[in-house]
Amino acid sequence: MQPRPSASARGLVLAFTLTLAGAIGVLFLSWQASLLDRYEFRQLQTALSTFWIASEGWKLDYPLPLFGPPWSVPMEFPIYQTLVACLHNLTGWGLEQSGRLVSISFLLGSLPAIYDLLGITGLSRSRRLIVLIFIITCPVYLFYARTFMIETTALCFSVWFLASLRRGLVAFHPGWLVLTLCFATAAALTKITTFIVFGIPAAALVLSQTVFARTAPSRTRVLKLCLSAGIAALALTIAWAWFQHGDTVKDSNPFTGFLTARELQDWNFGPLPLRTDWSFWIKIQEVISGYILADGALAIGLICTAFATKNIRWGAGLCLAGFFSGPLVFANLYHIHDYYYAANAIFLVGAAGLLLASAWDNPRLPAGLNWSMLLLVLIFQGYAFYRGYYSHHRNPAPPPPEIAAIIREEVPADGVLLIFGDDWNPLIPYYSERRAVMVPGRRENESQIIDAVIANLPPHRLAAMLITGPVLQSEEDFPATQAARFGFSVEPAAVKNGYALYLPKSNAAPTIATPNPAPPADSHERFIGTENTLTPEQFPMCTPAPLRARSQFGVQPGMIDNQMVVLAHAFSELIFSPPPGARKIHAEVGLAPNAYANSLPEATDGVVVQLFEETPETGRRLLLSRALNPSTDAADRGPQTLSYTQHEEFTGELIFLISPGPDGNNAYDQAYWKHILID
Repeated sequence: MQPRPSASARGLVLAFTLTLAGAIGVLFLSWQASLLDRYEFRQLQTALSTFWIASEGWKLDYPLPLFGPPWSVPMEFPIYQTLVACLHNLTGWGLEQSGRLVSISFLLGSLPAIYDLLGITGLSRSRRLIVLIFIITCPVYLFYARTFMIETTALCFSVWFLASLRRGLVAFHPGWLVLTLCFATAAALTKITTFIVFGIPAAALVLSQTVFARTAPSRTRVLKLCLSAGIAALALTIAWAWFQHGDTVKDSNPFTGFLTARELQDWNFGPLPLRTDWSFWIKIQEVISGYILADGALAIGLICTAFATKNIRWGAGLCLAGFFSGPLVFANLYHIHDYYYAANAIFLVGAAGLLLASAWDNPRLPAGLNWSMLLLVLIFQGYAFYRGYYSHHRNPAPPPPEIAAIIREEVPADGVLLIFGDDWNPLIPYYSERRAVMVPGRRENESQIIDAVIANLPPHRLAAMLITGPVLQSEEDFPATQAARFGFSVEPAAVKNGYALYLPKSNAAPTIATPNPAPPADSHERFIGTENTLTPEQFPMCTPAPLRARSQFGVQPGMIDNQMVVLAHAFSELIFSPPPGARKIHAEVGLAPNAYANSLPEATDGVVVQLFEETPETGRRLLLSRALNPSTDAADRGPQTLSYTQHEEFTGELIFLISPGPDGNNAYDQAYWKHILID
């Protein structure tokens, strides 16, 4: 016998309240950590614009000062950035903490709209809470809702667009229709890829209230259909006009044309064959089981299908269509970035939640089984979060690079940095709080274009030059030539974090703390990044477990081809203490399929894998070296075996180093270790 409905309702309210409190607690973990945890490039890009909006005020062509005048590269409309800047300026809270709070608030703000939308399913008020429990325990939301990103902002606007559309169609009141237009426009301007994902649910909602609403007068149905189509068309037209304006601004700088909407089409949608590639669907499955809906929770949803009502099964199927529309339309974006699933994960976990909620009171279920299944869902989802995103809390994000603090001390607040070798990575411009002219890609030899960009600066505004990357720094003529061209000292004033800082001759005296101008013996040493202490149980694929790791992008466990691996984007190194008597190494290393899914330059140009033994007496001794370039050599795709044996036992630490290829470009160098055995 099932519990009385009233008792079950009170229990579900309590369960939701406790789960929500726990989720909020998780969202506030690592509150003071830097933004260098996951997809820091995207977080820093958003934070950089927000910093300058907070500093200089709002502009339609909001700042992204990475490429020189006009200092703007309009992408999404800056609703999120503006709100964060206002909160930061009004309260005095830290900018990064303000960004996290706004992002969390948008996730929580979407819950009332979802609750209201669930009214269309016929579920009682308390049973709707089951769906909300599924959503707030989804790992992708527990992590990305506390990042400095626009994902939950776009999600919230899109959900409220659906909720107000439903209200507008049912009540047929102009107020609701105006709200629908406002939310649709805000969603499309904030992130068009998120708004598009809501197209299938919105179309189904409109059709249910027009074409399939046989009891309503035909004139009313036609009017509702036309108004709904008009709202969508107007919102998309406004978004299109914004993108056209943004492209006009981007075309005004020779370095930003590659970021126009027309140039990014192939990047956004990906090639058609990608959608039929087996690795594409394996990657989706890995993201689902690891970051959205754990296998056990998915199984419970499937079991409940047999006990759910027909209407709920149709609703769950519609949710699945909405979920898969994301990766099918924007295949490349979803194949490469798991944070894009913040737009559509709501549909998959929502479908599973709907099925359990519908089966909740089914008399065919044994007594107490419904509560047992809900408890298991919480356990499965919690464990999925622990295995995946929680590693970013166990291993806190590295602090900002030291070179940024040196730049803040030595470069005037209105000074501009000229940066070579870092593409358009906003790391240094953000943490140094300085504008920059970043020479993107491999365009450092385009002297006329560089000169034209710098000529648009006010006089004497170019205040420092930064060079990074082993190739550029190892070329004897390049640093000296560029320093002489722009009036900087030919000797770096400081070398930190893989960056060499050059200052004008007049103030390049060696007064900067720990200048360290001479490169170390190992030319890669300066580029590795911050060292992290690791937890042995994170690395069952390594025997023994690594002692520590260093990386620019974080070393962490992850999934490749449905197997646990060590994600180790170049530059990275794992350090091991070999067991007594060990003299053999067996390892498997590779590059993730999405690293070479596209053609160059949107793909890896290869990595170099090196194994060293290091002792205090002899330093590093190279044991083995292997170059991999799966973009051009099919034989380098998939896990590659490395084996090494020596007669004497190892006496020092073993270093497993992954560096960029011969050009020193680590873009898309998404390497991994599948297996490491030292015996």
